[in-house]
Amino acid sequence: MLLHKIKYFLEIAECRSFTKAAEIFYISQPALSKQMKLLEEELGFPLFDRSVRGVDLTDKGQALYKDLKPLFAQIERTIHHYRDHDQIRFGSTPMISSYFIHRHYDKLIQTNFHVTTIKDDSRDLLPLLEADEIDAAIIQDEPSYSNLYSKFLFRENFLAAVPLSSKLAYLEEVTIEQCMEETQIIPPEGSLTNQLKAILEKKQFKGETIETQYHAMAGLVSLGLGIAYLPAIMVEQIEYKGVVFLPIKGQPLARDMYLYAVTLPILEFLEGKLTN
Repeated sequence: MLLHKIKYFLEIAECRSFTKAAEIFYISQPALSKQMKLLEEELGFPLFDRSVRGVDLTDKGQALYKDLKPLFAQIERTIHHYRDHDQIRFGSTPMISSYFIHRHYDKLIQTNFHVTTIKDDSRDLLPLLEADEIDAAIIQDEPSYSNLYSKFLFRENFLAAVPLSSKLAYLEEVTIEQCMEETQIIPPEGSLTNQLKAILEKKQFKGETIETQYHAMAGLVSLGLGIAYLPAIMVEQIEYKGVVFLPIKGQPLARDMYLYAVTLPILEFLEGKLTN
């Protein structure tokens, strides 16, 4: 059974039309129909119900389509990667590219690795991976996604960014309850926001919150406007005048980071570069 027959079958199933599929592949409709007849003979069951309204899949045809679609998409991505380029197109967030990837550049620079896409929310990179616009990415709090390879990379805790003007600034660590004595500075959306809002609701927080973008949070803390929460990889590499970073007792705020790739070889290759 040849792969091109399966490709024809998948396209007809997508288009629900032999005519449209034939145009896409630049072949005649009779030739395409013949290929499908041969495929049906090899399988031993009909794939299509043909009528004046168009083409519908039989029950077995529909089941076969659902099973083959993700498998064939993976085959195409793998072939594309090995045939057309040997570079790795990496998608990232500003924070990952600024505070994590550069730590491993001494190993990555020896390879054809390029950060080609930046998104503020790492989850926005998932459709780009699925569409083969990038080859790999690090995604927050999303352990798996259809048709893609993924592996847990690391867990990261958030620290409290406390203004020097606060009485908490002179402690070695703080509790989340102590933090809630101050105005809360939080990002407008995302995993951290969801975690914080759940905690604030559970603790019946009655104070003020300020929503701002991640990169502005520490600046507002330095002005004494409240407390924010920043990831450890960022805290380890920045200094902010007027801001103290303190661990939170019990580590109630954390995020899990997952390495994603369109093929297993890319996933395993990057895992070796980013974890050793």
